[in-house]
Amino acid sequence: MKFKCTLSSMGVTWLERFVPIFEKMGKELSVLFTPETLHLVQGAADSGGLELHADLLVKEAFDEYRIASNNADKIAVKLETATLYRVLRGLVGSEATHVEVKLIKRVIREGLSLPFLNFASTGLVDITQDVPLGGPLNKRELEDLEHIVQANVVNVPYWLNLDRQATEGAHQAAERFKAVGPRTELATTKAGSLHLATAKGGSVTLGTEYRGLPVLPVAEDQYETAQGGVDDDDDAAGASERLAEAVASGSAALVAVNTKQLWKGLQGVQTNPSNAMIGVASNRGHMELVFRYDRQTVNGPDAVGLFVRVPAEIDEDFDFD
Repeated sequence: MKFKCTLSSMGVTWLERFVPIFEKMGKELSVLFTPETLHLVQGAADSGGLELHADLLVKEAFDEYRIASNNADKIAVKLETATLYRVLRGLVGSEATHVEVKLIKRVIREGLSLPFLNFASTGLVDITQDVPLGGPLNKRELEDLEHIVQANVVNVPYWLNLDRQATEGAHQAAERFKAVGPRTELATTKAGSLHLATAKGGSVTLGTEYRGLPVLPVAEDQYETAQGGVDDDDDAAGASERLAEAVASGSAALVAVNTKQLWKGLQGVQTNPSNAMIGVASNRGHMELVFRYDRQTVNGPDAVGLFVRVPAEIDEDFDFD
């Protein structure tokens, strides 16, 4: 098993952008290296219920990249998120211009060698730093990570495309909801509306609506004249009527999620995305967030992305209904 690469300056920038989000979610982070893509992954056990991963194409993150293993040239490891973030801050702070990363073993004491991810950088100061690893992970554990990565963007009939302002607004709404109710009801409509509401004592006490959001694929869009997102906090009755009509016509998707988990998932807006897509699974088992970036116009839509899956709460009657 061999792994050695040179991180590009863009790769350092992306990692320094993504890793803080994973640090806020949990203490451990899995890293999956494949011949084509780098994946940062956290499963439900590591993040408090969410499944999330950030993907970077090799050409987006590395100047040089060599990998070899008996498992289709794939390698997966676990590490402490805070330790990796500390190393990345050091690389940025030292204005590193060349960063070599390799998988090594160091002798800790006689008869005991442990794996590390070694970062050797040149810049204002030349630095060598080791990140202790768990693993390399076995084939089954690696396949579990691949399952999380491959599970996104499937079984979602349509998406709402939120611009940066609407994404920030939804995150701020979830922040307010945390002080009101543990459960948030979320609905998307094919007319391009996103509805969020939480309750305390059995009735809706706080809600918001964003209208005129683009619907993807375009063939699902039932409101072609919509323009931009509008926050209608002061028009709760109108929002309820619009949603009721969408539910009655079968053009709405509803799901209930944990408020704190929704808020945590929407923290992806802190990675400075250009927009975010939100969708509800056809079986109402979860909702998904896909954060997208301007950089994708350079190396294509698969160059980089952050994906978050928020599980649904136990199905109950909706106050929306």
